[in-house]
Amino acid sequence: MKYISYFLKFFYRIRYWLIIAPLLIALLVFWKTRNMPQKYTSNCSIYTGIITGVNILSESGVTTTSYTQSSMMDNLLNIINADQTLKQVSLRLYARIMVHGDPHKDNTYCKAGNYLFLYNHGEKIHHLIDKSSPNDSINEQRTYENLVAYETNDNSNYVYGIYQWNLPYVNRSSLQQIQVERIGNSDIIEITYTTDDPGITYQTIKILVDEFIKQYQELRFGETNNVIAYFRAELARVGKELENSEDDLTHYRIREQVINYEEETKSVAALNRDYELQYWESINTFTVADSLLHELEKRMHLNTVIIQNNNSYIFYNNKISEIEEKLAVSKFYSQEALPQTTIDSLNRELEKNKKALSEALKKMGYLKYSKEGISNASVIEEWLTQIIAHKKSEAELNVLRKRRYEMDKKYIHFAPIGSTLTRKERSVNINERRYLSILDALNAAILRQKSLQMTSSTLKPMNEAYYPLNPNSTSNRKLVIGAYLAALLFTIFFFLIIEILDRTLKYVFKAEQITGSRVLGVFTRPQSLRARRYHKTYTDISAKTLCNYAITYFNPNRNNIINLISNQPNEGKSYIREELAKQLRDQGMEVTQLSWHEEYQTDAHAFVQALNLEKLEGASSSTFKDKVFLVEYPSLKDAALSSNILQGVSLNLQIVDSRRTWKNTDQQLFERTREMCGNTPLFLVLNYAQRDAAEEINGLMPPYTFFRKLFYQISQLGLTAKEEKLNV
Repeated sequence: MKYISYFLKFFYRIRYWLIIAPLLIALLVFWKTRNMPQKYTSNCSIYTGIITGVNILSESGVTTTSYTQSSMMDNLLNIINADQTLKQVSLRLYARIMVHGDPHKDNTYCKAGNYLFLYNHGEKIHHLIDKSSPNDSINEQRTYENLVAYETNDNSNYVYGIYQWNLPYVNRSSLQQIQVERIGNSDIIEITYTTDDPGITYQTIKILVDEFIKQYQELRFGETNNVIAYFRAELARVGKELENSEDDLTHYRIREQVINYEEETKSVAALNRDYELQYWESINTFTVADSLLHELEKRMHLNTVIIQNNNSYIFYNNKISEIEEKLAVSKFYSQEALPQTTIDSLNRELEKNKKALSEALKKMGYLKYSKEGISNASVIEEWLTQIIAHKKSEAELNVLRKRRYEMDKKYIHFAPIGSTLTRKERSVNINERRYLSILDALNAAILRQKSLQMTSSTLKPMNEAYYPLNPNSTSNRKLVIGAYLAALLFTIFFFLIIEILDRTLKYVFKAEQITGSRVLGVFTRPQSLRARRYHKTYTDISAKTLCNYAITYFNPNRNNIINLISNQPNEGKSYIREELAKQLRDQGMEVTQLSWHEEYQTDAHAFVQALNLEKLEGASSSTFKDKVFLVEYPSLKDAALSSNILQGVSLNLQIVDSRRTWKNTDQQLFERTREMCGNTPLFLVLNYAQRDAAEEINGLMPPYTFFRKLFYQISQLGLTAKEEKLNV
């Protein structure tokens, strides 16, 4: 409660500072900002569609994490705030102002004054401003291109310095004032810009949005296009290698006459198997026929030679061999197979020759009987049959032997083809897999490109930038209010710091906190002109209050002595002694005043040593309680007091000038004095205090105005008190 009351009184004491100082600061700020230029704000909302937008990847089931989405949005914000983007905005804005600006009147591009400043400042590059076309858009683009072509990384190059120097509206620091933020967790980015030129504000936002979309597309599509170009080049190269390997395989098949190696080798193996069966079958037939033929010839003796030398036999035998060979070739060589009509014709001719041969032998009648007269008809007929079988098997063997040579050639032909085909097909397969892999990567890159195209198509302004017609609500009022509040807080903290660090005993609460002792009375200093008439009243109230407190410590059985002491001279002991004596006399007491100033000893130490309190106590008096001695001692700085002086009295009063600093030496003297007092009370009496401090002990003092009564009631925390008249 004490602290609350103390702080309330603290604010009351500095009330004039709290009113006047902030008010003066506010008036000064108002005067300085009365001609402050008005601000214009324009904004634009861009829908990105990165998170909730539909693209090819999202439709195919590919999702992104919240971290990825946040990173993508941060990338967009960084692209807008990037130096590269802002530099392009700077050059394009400068070109637009130079082309569309009017030195005589304001327009939707810039104010006339701003145009003249930028135009006159850039005298070195006036030749780059192109206004030759009736179309200002073409002039603006040409001017921008001229600026870009003229720029070099040189501090003497004016175009290079447009973005680096302190040119208003087009330099880096101005463009970095553009506020870019994401609205909540949505896909929308809001761009806000404020300047004192509505046209430049509007044009800057428009250019920034266009440049942002352009930069985003160049960054995203640039890397994707490079990847696609790489994959396409690789696809063409690998495709050429695949084509060459396939052509090489085709040419090899043509050169080696191989269509289907596996089927052809299977066919060759099957033909070889059939050949072996046919060969051994023909061998067996030939062997049997030859064996029988030799046996029959033995039985026929010389008839065989006769027959074999016969012209008809020779003719028909050769014809039969020729026909049998043709039939064998047609049988064993499918590629040389004869038509069925030809085969039937050969068979008929064969039968005809066989029959002719048989008829020729029958005409040879001398062969019908042997020398012994035995008939040879059956033997000759059997011999003829075996001759025909022998010729047939012999023809087949001749054909099969030729076929063996051809079969060997096929094996020699197909043997190396297999490994070569495998190697060439493996090369084709490797190139094909490489081709398909690159094709898949290319398709993925193209899919990514299409997805980016869909994303970029959604990257467009949702709320177009608008030309600000009305200025922002003036910030002059905000500045004045802010200055007033800042001054108010500064004043409070300034005086609060002084109050905390100050070691003057100006107030009762602070005196008690610093010294650790109780304050028994407070006397006011001479007041200002307005309150000077109440000075006597203040003194009487203070003396009366102190007198009433002091009487409570009197002993009715002896003379009462009050010691008035101080650490320093000129603390006001004599003044307080006189006022206290007056009040005691008014209450009917006999007061004796002793002061070292009024004694004949001029030395302070001599006064202290000569003073005998026992004699004072033994002085005759009709009533002990009516006898009071007020003893004023020299300052403790000039003369030390003994413990019998401090303890042999009713009350010790330490008089303190509240205007001076309570130093460490004062506290040490006070502590020592308190120890020497023992059980005798030692209290502080503040002198030369302000009226506020005196009211803490004496109560409300005049003048008793309504506001003073009200504040006193509040300071005493009588918030709900309903007293008709405040006791003072």
